[in-house]
Amino acid sequence: MKKITIPLVLGSLFLIVGLAYGNKQQEYPSPDGKYIAYVIALPKAPYGCGESEIIIRTKKGKILCSKNYGSEDGEHGFGVERAAWTPDSKFFIYSMSSSGGHQAWHFPTDFIAVSDFKIRSLDNYLGLVTDPDFELTAPDIIRITGRRIDNLLNETRFEINLNKLIEKDK
Repeated sequence: MKKITIPLVLGSLFLIVGLAYGNKQQEYPSPDGKYIAYVIALPKAPYGCGESEIIIRTKKGKILCSKNYGSEDGEHGFGVERAAWTPDSKFFIYSMSSSGGHQAWHFPTDFIAVSDFKIRSLDNYLGLVTDPDFELTAPDIIRITGRRIDNLLNETRFEINLNKLIEKDK
């Protein structure tokens, strides 16, 4: 009886301590199995989605890209609302909201291309994203709602091929 009780108690203790003091983490394996994106909840932000850190690693654990969206006071950073890989595993996309409730209508949406592991903002290409939800279809098409750079008054639905979008950067 003691052999079963001790591991059970120790396991429960580690679980409780981990939940109390550890940061919550979500894992997003790429469809091709080569990468794992982690969205880690940072502890300071008391509101909404809080603040987040993004890390992309290889299956063996090598860090390829990381970005911390935290702030010193927990109210001037960003927390991830939704995150996903494109079906072709070439892009990791995530929408965010302000941890302090600033610009509650704006959901900055960033994406990482595995070709260079550079973080890019859809705001810089399209305009301001106004809905955290997005749809992805093969191979790397995103559908998202926002306001065009040239017309911030009217909301529109964008359909963008991410690969073609970053080809303009080259």
